[in-house]
Amino acid sequence: MCEKTDTNRLKPGSLIMIKGNPCKVTETTTAKPGKHGSAKAMIVGKDIFTDKQYEETFHTTEMIPAPIVSRTEYMLCDVTDEGALSLMDNASGDIREDLDLPENAKHLSGICREIKKIYDAQKKECLVTVQKWGDKEQVYSVREGADF
Repeated sequence: MCEKTDTNRLKPGSLIMIKGNPCKVTETTTAKPGKHGSAKAMIVGKDIFTDKQYEETFHTTEMIPAPIVSRTEYMLCDVTDEGALSLMDNASGDIREDLDLPENAKHLSGICREIKKIYDAQKKECLVTVQKWGDKEQVYSVREGADF
């Protein structure tokens, strides 16, 4: 579920593990080598599922874990009043009904509103992207598709 990445290659938008959480790097700074050690990289990132900010310091020569995150786009078929989603995989045609709107995630409240707006209008397909890392899955983004 993780691969290794070189600390020197990190830039904002990179995915790394910080304190056991898959995070998107928001800021990197490098300190010069000190009298008794190598240069250090200070990394700030936000958890891709909770939006919580984490900070960690690594040696610049260190290889750090990077999460393998997959993203899959589905067509929204239905949204229940309770927020349960019915999603169809565009490639296989399989239906899945094990995800809900991310209403508990404040940083995704705009996505919830946009999903409901597109779905309620019934003018275009509502395409929902789900990100997955390990056992965790969450609706990540939404966009309009083709006209009905």
